[in-house]
Amino acid sequence: MQMEGMDWVNLYALAVSEQNAAGCRVVTAPTNGSCGIIPAVMHYYDKFLSHQFPGKIMDFMLASSAVGIVTKYNASISGAEGGCQGEVGTACAMAAAGLTAALGGTNLQIENAAEIGIEHNLGLTCDPVAGLVQIPCIERNTMGAIKAINAAKLALGNEEGSNRVSYDRVIKVMKNTGDDMRNKYKETALGGLAAEFEKDL
Repeated sequence: MQMEGMDWVNLYALAVSEQNAAGCRVVTAPTNGSCGIIPAVMHYYDKFLSHQFPGKIMDFMLASSAVGIVTKYNASISGAEGGCQGEVGTACAMAAAGLTAALGGTNLQIENAAEIGIEHNLGLTCDPVAGLVQIPCIERNTMGAIKAINAAKLALGNEEGSNRVSYDRVIKVMKNTGDDMRNKYKETALGGLAAEFEKDL
């Protein structure tokens, strides 16, 4: 990805996340706190890649949705239940799977991209400053979008589509990690950045 592409991805993710923070209408895919990731990656595909792989938005959406549903029913997409790994981690996995599908990836590569997206968000806490979905949530959406694109790139580079960790196993680990996580790191604004910056408010 060229720097210009990265700038656009950041801009898309920031714009949608700022809309959410301002109380405007957004699509909760999968949650309000992670609503910038899938649109950012989808717009990246549309602006920079669709000329090579035209007409694949539906493939993107179907693959993304499948990953979101599997995660919701086998772990959690809620920051209050499992920390931000459930929100940004799931959105990252959904976007990675969607982009891989849009770029012609095999089913194994799509699954691999989703797994990479979750794996590298394991343990991510939900610690919104002042309880608002702003800090660190808005910038975290940009990071999730960039990670999703890189996950797709890694998965597409794996021509065999084989990986040691399956998506089913990584979401089991995500659920267990969320269950083990202390409640102050689950959207309560009592730990992490929220606690550190409470005195500044």
